[in-house]
Amino acid sequence: MTATDNMVLKSISERILQQQTKPIRLALLLRKPNIDSVNEHKVAIDTQHSDGFELALLHSIERLSSTTDEMINIADRLWIMPGLLAAKNSVNAHAYLNGVALGSNQAEAITLALNHAKRLHTQPQIVALDSNAKNNTANNAQTALAAMVTLVESIASRNIPAQDKVNSQYWFSPLHQSRVAALCYPSANGVQAMILTQGRALVASKQLVNPQRLWLPLCATSLTQLHTKLMAFSAQVNSATDDVSLLKLIKSTLADYQTDAPLALVLMAQDRNGLIIEINAMLATMSTYLQPDINDNPPIEYKTPAGSCFYSAPLGDHGLSFVYPGVGTVYPNMLSQMGLVFPNVYAELESQGDMQSMLQTEFIYAADKNRATQMSLSQLAIAGVGASYILTKLLQQEFAIEPRFALGYSMGEAAMWASLDVWQAPHTMIEATQNSSIFTQDISGELRCVRQQWQLTDDEPIVWNSFVTRASIDELTPHLTDYPRVYIAIIQGDTCVIAGCESSCKALLKQAGKRGITANRITAMHTPAALNIVDDVRQFYQQPLLENLPKQLQFISAAQTAPVTLDSHAIAQSIADTFCHQLDFTQLIHNAREQGCRLFVEVGADRQTTTLIDKINAQSSNTSPAMAIAVNAKGGDDVSSLLKCLGQLIAHRVPMSLTPFFRSLDDTINSLSQQTAIAGGSPLSRCSETSLEGEPH
Repeated sequence: MTATDNMVLKSISERILQQQTKPIRLALLLRKPNIDSVNEHKVAIDTQHSDGFELALLHSIERLSSTTDEMINIADRLWIMPGLLAAKNSVNAHAYLNGVALGSNQAEAITLALNHAKRLHTQPQIVALDSNAKNNTANNAQTALAAMVTLVESIASRNIPAQDKVNSQYWFSPLHQSRVAALCYPSANGVQAMILTQGRALVASKQLVNPQRLWLPLCATSLTQLHTKLMAFSAQVNSATDDVSLLKLIKSTLADYQTDAPLALVLMAQDRNGLIIEINAMLATMSTYLQPDINDNPPIEYKTPAGSCFYSAPLGDHGLSFVYPGVGTVYPNMLSQMGLVFPNVYAELESQGDMQSMLQTEFIYAADKNRATQMSLSQLAIAGVGASYILTKLLQQEFAIEPRFALGYSMGEAAMWASLDVWQAPHTMIEATQNSSIFTQDISGELRCVRQQWQLTDDEPIVWNSFVTRASIDELTPHLTDYPRVYIAIIQGDTCVIAGCESSCKALLKQAGKRGITANRITAMHTPAALNIVDDVRQFYQQPLLENLPKQLQFISAAQTAPVTLDSHAIAQSIADTFCHQLDFTQLIHNAREQGCRLFVEVGADRQTTTLIDKINAQSSNTSPAMAIAVNAKGGDDVSSLLKCLGQLIAHRVPMSLTPFFRSLDDTINSLSQQTAIAGGSPLSRCSETSLEGEPH
């Protein structure tokens, strides 16, 4: 039957007005719930009627308002049931329909619908259908239904509704508030608007592994056995006939993975052909080392641009170290895809604090990419710590990766304490950092500590800058006496950072015969001027600690040789000493290696400290092997960068959970199988649920 068959004589506008006299809370589902106690009533859409979708939806709302044990199935694409009935049957909605309205224009319709939904205080994401759609009656109803289904998918996947699915972004919500969307489309009676709010069910809109992003490990007890396994896998890949069979092969191979195997390689490619190329290249490298006349070969350290890797002398996890970068590494659209692949992690983090503030989203995700260049020191610091915090939780919660050591570059020490379950309430530091005079006036902005150091009056200008220069401290130090307002702030491998009076910095570099790259960042951190506020910094970072602190994790500070004692006073003192004194990052890495650090994993935006650590290690007299790996890289795909990092950790035999890979493979295989079935005419569900989220209001 169609909704038109049951249509009452009253007009659509009268029927909508009648619905506005009572509250609506209807659960919207992208697949049929598996419950026997609820009757299913099918509603077809009359594509011959200009308002076919409106009539079907109104019929559904009216019918559900008079029943207590029924759900509506609209065209096998959308299931609707009363919110209370869904709750009683433990059915988690992908979204809710909370308001409907008809207006003479879009703005009026949305306002009326928001009022009906009691959401006038919100700013909804608006999806408006093209008014030209009404010119084609046959397509209009299906277009409206498709738009409704797509919007529910966007809400469930926390994906900002957009036509550009490739570059879609995570949909952040205000703290403790649900996401709200308005769907508007033209009708014969004006403009109809519906208000949808988020439900508890989450779906990943993008998969960790898919036909365009292949990843899998192979493990063995010896190089010979690993070569044999790779040969066998190569034959199986060549026999895979389509994407589904290839992904099923990867899943079955993944199931054979053993964490305690001595050796492992990881294959990564953008498609099946790329995977074959990666396999052949890996086989060729292994074959060279397996030649009988080859003796005393150095260990294999193999890594391709695509992400495949193998290490015949893995470093293991005993020296696994998380490294936290300093201020200024954030960039436009960083981590923009992470929430779409790991919506459950983001949902949990959103329940704990304000992620919009944590990532400074108004700057980082602004349409104008130049907005990120306008961030203040405090905003850069907050966003940098936020990126590190999210990536840490991702590694720990999703992949069960636990470091043995932790250290930070400059302000990265604060990110270290905030991210690794030491501080009791790290989210409170966001507002505190935003408003603290330390970051807004003392070491940045007005530079009050510099003014005090240089004994300047309030009206005397300060033109401050910092420069990165390829020079050693020995090459620069002799010139400092000629330029007392220049300081060597940071020592980092084969480069140094000088800071101070801009003209004096330029003159010193010229006198030393060195070139400098301007940082264009106003901060007096790591200069003698910062010592004027060392007590303020210590007090700022004296935070209450969690009751259960990490027991197997050593925290290393640039301010001291021994690991920091897990005490609020000791932590605050180490941060203050690091911030307010010259930073010798080279010495910090040398000290970390002496204490046992081997695998340095940069947990933050971009890979700046990874590059520095590699250079420091290359120049070190320490003969023990060490390596730096970045979780993220500016200019690359967020998820691919993460997979490359995980691949190297696997190859170095770091234990981790593979559950996210199995979940992703299952979802991708299911989705591809459904697409094939739908193309053949079978009405299958469009998505699979990945997790649940507490529902804010």
